Amino acid sequence: SLPMSSTEGMAIVFGTVMLVVGVVGHGGLTFPPPRNNHNNINPANFTPPDGSTGARYHSGGPCAGGECLWFSEGCYHGCPNCSLQMPDAGNYYGTPSCADPDPVPTLPEWARTWNIGNPSTKGDWTKFHPWRSPGHNPVGDSCGIAGGYLQTRGGGGETPEGASQGDPGSKLPALVGVHTEWTAGGVADVGWMVGANHGGGYLYSVCPKSEPLTEACLQEHPLSFVGQNHTIKYLDGRPALQIPARDVSDGTFPLNSSWRINPIPACNCDQGFACGGVNSSGNSGAQRSYATDPKPSPYGFACPTGTQFPVPFDYGYGQQIWDLVPPKAGAAADVWVISDQVRVPSVPGDYILRWRWDVEQNPQIWTHCADISVVTA
Repeated sequence: SLPMSSTEGMAIVFGTVMLVVGVVGHGGLTFPPPRNNHNNINPANFTPPDGSTGARYHSGGPCAGGECLWFSEGCYHGCPNCSLQMPDAGNYYGTPSCADPDPVPTLPEWARTWNIGNPSTKGDWTKFHPWRSPGHNPVGDSCGIAGGYLQTRGGGGETPEGASQGDPGSKLPALVGVHTEWTAGGVADVGWMVGANHGGGYLYSVCPKSEPLTEACLQEHPLSFVGQNHTIKYLDGRPALQIPARDVSDGTFPLNSSWRINPIPACNCDQGFACGGVNSSGNSGAQRSYATDPKPSPYGFACPTGTQFPVPFDYGYGQQIWDLVPPKAGAAADVWVISDQVRVPSVPGDYILRWRWDVEQNPQIWTHCADISVVTA
């Protein structure tokens, strides 16, 4: 079950958000509940918006309240800002949006999550993308841009409910009826859900509410992870499980900040799903698999040629997680939260908590913000 994030519990407002067919559920901060979750929709609400059964779309999960639609598009290493436009050749192979991008990634090779070792026919096509230089790339807004793009577009660039396209997430109000308290200097649970898996990794940070909410403020206050495991928490009642976590602090920004690597592998081709074998030329080579490896076991979703790296738990793999239905009757696959523990700031006060996901497959960054109060023990 979803953990309480407040001494009073977590207030949930059940509601209905109609997701446009075609929305891919990128990912989102799950707890504490973020401002980006319009109307604080319960992430464990798996009822389809139209009330039918067996539908692929539902109100909860990684896009509860449309939160997965708050991100920054066109963010390249060395560029002064995110273009908020679809790159000329698409998200995979598009060229950077500035004249002088930095072609030298800062991330160690061992921490990569996509096209590891560059077996793609396109070579090292992710080198300018955010995860290849964690924290170094700009964002459109510290708490995300509504729709990600300046103009609405299908496939994940739709306008989230309650916002206008291009609105800055840093201007969103606090959620009504939600009060999250953490104990100063203690340990707190945080968690996020992946919908459309783009690899990469993530960092949690805070900004005191006494200061302007800016990237500079958030960069001054990164939170450290506690422990060496993720906890996979199922929202449909199944027991939680632990899997090993991998952290990287070399080449990150803020300097020496510890980022946690996304533990979920996509299928082993540039596209990350529907990989067609080493001789495939479909989708300009994006479906050509890097190798013919054994398919995952147990095998619930189509990754016939293997995954980008080893699968950490049963069915914990794939790219379009939001659209993966298990082989047996039941809920959709996107019912689990990647939960971690972080060290709480030692100074009591009110803060903005920010989750930042720098992805590797695309030039995109997800940033969602929540409200927390740090109190003395």
